[in-house]
Amino acid sequence: MSRSLRALALAGLAGVAALSAPLPAMAEVPLDQLVRIVAEGGNSFTRTFNPFSPTARWVSTRTMYEPTMIQNYATGQLDPWLATGYEWSADALSLTLTLRDDVKWSDGEAFTAADVAFTFNLMKDNPGLIGPAAGAFGQYLSAVEAVDDTTVKFTFSTTYTPGLYAIVDQFIVPEHVWKDVADPVTFENSEPVGTGPFTTIDAFGTDRYQVTKNPNYWQPLNIEGVFVQGFNGNDQVSAAVLSGNIDWGGLVPDPDTTFVALDPEHFGYWWPRTSVVMLLANTTDGALGDTTVRKAMSLALDRQRMINTGVWGKSVPGNATGLPEGPFKDWIDPAVVEAGASWVNIDPDAANKLLDDAGYARGADGIRVDKDGQPMAYDIIVPSGWNDWVSASQIVAENLADIGMDVTLRTTTADSWTNSTFTGQFDLSLGTAQRTATPFEFYRNNMATSSVQPVGTASPNNQQRYGDPAVDELLAKFAASTDAAEQKSIIAQLEGMFNEAAPAIPLYEQPDWGLYNTTRFTGFPNAENAYAPLSLQMTNGPLLVWPKLERRAE
Repeated sequence: MSRSLRALALAGLAGVAALSAPLPAMAEVPLDQLVRIVAEGGNSFTRTFNPFSPTARWVSTRTMYEPTMIQNYATGQLDPWLATGYEWSADALSLTLTLRDDVKWSDGEAFTAADVAFTFNLMKDNPGLIGPAAGAFGQYLSAVEAVDDTTVKFTFSTTYTPGLYAIVDQFIVPEHVWKDVADPVTFENSEPVGTGPFTTIDAFGTDRYQVTKNPNYWQPLNIEGVFVQGFNGNDQVSAAVLSGNIDWGGLVPDPDTTFVALDPEHFGYWWPRTSVVMLLANTTDGALGDTTVRKAMSLALDRQRMINTGVWGKSVPGNATGLPEGPFKDWIDPAVVEAGASWVNIDPDAANKLLDDAGYARGADGIRVDKDGQPMAYDIIVPSGWNDWVSASQIVAENLADIGMDVTLRTTTADSWTNSTFTGQFDLSLGTAQRTATPFEFYRNNMATSSVQPVGTASPNNQQRYGDPAVDELLAKFAASTDAAEQKSIIAQLEGMFNEAAPAIPLYEQPDWGLYNTTRFTGFPNAENAYAPLSLQMTNGPLLVWPKLERRAE
């Protein structure tokens, strides 16, 4: 180990020792029996386990509340979970899910179809709730009903075959608890009742907490629970990982040499790329709503430099469809990619010409002014300590200065950043599109008018607030079709529209960070055993992994 790495590791030992100090409440399960993960940052945790909240604790949708099925991005399969299967009606206007009959909530109450119907109707009655199926009633659902204890029927107002993925991805909450909640949007849910593997808040502090076994979990478990530490930035995370104090998750620079080489028998990583990092420009904010401005900004950006400095060269630049090539290679139209090279490659001279020709003149100080005579000066916000995004944002600010835009990087807490971006109260930020089953969801989430929420209303999708009715029409055609060739043709048209409008600016394909240490626990997925995603940031992915983990014999 080099001197610098050894110093970093020693710092990690000290940092983790501090974070692992006794929690305010007496923990029943010792720390050495828990899987120690890197999943949240900061030191101001609130006891919020409301899965519908944008600031819920990480475990809310990764260990506590479960969906009926899980889209497995490692295998490309739709894995049964609380439901054992689904069936469409002949006219594709109703969908029936068959549920497991052996599931209980963590308080011992039976899980039934009534809970599923209740969850969807709760979201219908409370539009402020966030979840995979948010907005379904306004878009394609007309009714959800429990046929019997293990059968739930979804009736559609229009044919919408992609609705399957949002429906089965939706986490379910217990009717017997939530029916008495006065305001489910603000409800903290400090004592959660779920069907997931770990639901017991064994101990909780403002910078760490541990969650242990659901006594009624429907699958066998070989581990006791998870310990979540709040780290302040990637440097502290790297230190803890390199010192061997983390079992799963985290990020280290150049992992082949700084991590795996330290202990090749136990240390590993897997970084598939299933999404794209994008520069998000708030389209409700003056000149940022102009496609010409966004394309000029894109032409100024040095994507390869971002890749080299932020992700150690382990990525490729994004293309003009906005889609990552790996999971969507069979959907991407090469003609659109070629056409889009005119605005996703670096060319500052072309960027300046676009702005000049569009009338965005430079002021006496060299800063351009918009059509209202206001300086084109913007803040770009990213969470403090997210070094890859901080690095990319610094490059964005430098590059945009070259074309007469004054951009100031401002870092904030992860929770504050989430709130600002979800509610559309920002100028510029970075973001990644949610992993989706097909490109349909990507374009719906980033270009459909139905995904545009008013500024001030939280939404995990379309934070840039861009909507095009023509996109809605194509999405409707895709949703009504069961013909694969027709669907592929429609996606190609949507790719072309993304290329024309630049609703978001693709930067580079996002590696799905995933590190593991098998010194204490085994069974983690990797490139050789790709049964599930390794990244802890996949909303439902960790649910696939928990039952596979085993504690290594002493």
